[in-house]
Amino acid sequence: MSTTAEKGSRSLDATADLKDLLRLAHSALHRLQQDVHGSNYDEAEILSYKLHDLRRDADQLSENIALYVKELETKAYG
Repeated sequence: MSTTAEKGSRSLDATADLKDLLRLAHSALHRLQQDVHGSNYDEAEILSYKLHDLRRDADQLSENIALYVKELETKAYG
């Protein structure tokens, strides 16, 4: 059985991993855009915009999870 602290730590780690993964993917798309042209560039650009939006959503999720963990810890430890 996991403690509140363990659950909170796993949640925070998972959001950090998600943000890192999205950052790496975004970086790969930017590198790809430097090396291709035409319709391939256009597709990479569209994906880059979508990924940018996903990164903003992941940032918001991360903030929400951090607040949730703080609330859980406050309830658990007074």
